[in-house]
Amino acid sequence: MQPKPTLVPKSQDEAKLLDAIKAGGIPTVEDFKSLILRLDNHHILARVFLLDGTPFVFSKSPMKYIIFKEQVASEFTLGSQDVCIVGSARLGFSPSGHKFGRAFAETSDVDVVLISEPLFLEGSQALLQELNDVGPGIKYEASPKTVEVEGRDWDKVKKAIRNFVFNNFNPGLLRHGHPLRSRILDGIESTTGLFLALEPQIFVSKIRCRVFRSWKAAEDYYANSLRVAQSQMKGEPVDEIIEDEEEATPSTVNENT
Repeated sequence: MQPKPTLVPKSQDEAKLLDAIKAGGIPTVEDFKSLILRLDNHHILARVFLLDGTPFVFSKSPMKYIIFKEQVASEFTLGSQDVCIVGSARLGFSPSGHKFGRAFAETSDVDVVLISEPLFLEGSQALLQELNDVGPGIKYEASPKTVEVEGRDWDKVKKAIRNFVFNNFNPGLLRHGHPLRSRILDGIESTTGLFLALEPQIFVSKIRCRVFRSWKAAEDYYANSLRVAQSQMKGEPVDEIIEDEEEATPSTVNENT
């Protein structure tokens, strides 16, 4: 029987990148940029570095990250394995193409991911109900004329459709005061005390949340964001996914400090 072939890096540089993937954890900005540029399968990077592992903000207190996940999960009747932190709070720097490498700071957002099909469906239904009232109404004419739609309304409609197509829901797109928006964002914000208990303390500026229908949907979404970052790094034209507006809520903890 012939021995199975082994993957041998062609250079010390490639060996370093492979070691970075195997190790997971928190890569340097330079290593992560090299991985984004060299790999075509960005699902691996999304899975290893964005959706798994202990985030940068909890790197010195990993047990408190477990408590954070359990507290958030209990708010939405989820398993703690269906909660994670992504973005700059996960890596210590932004993985987004237009601000790649920007260090996590006191003014940075904390991005939380929830995996829940029931919450995704409930949220999407609530958002579509709101958008159903956006004017102008449909007029059945033989020769329909061009209609004008408020730019902000059209922006929200397009974002809601895009998110639904990619199996995720952003509660921040719901109007301020909507019960579901408040329940989701307030439920997550209730954990901000954990960040203040860290050493050094993390003063959370904003907490954002995105609900995915499945882990596969989350992996696809963040793999695509890394592909966009790759194109931007190469100077290639991209049809970039624009970050949703109104997706964050100020932390009451920060307002009172």
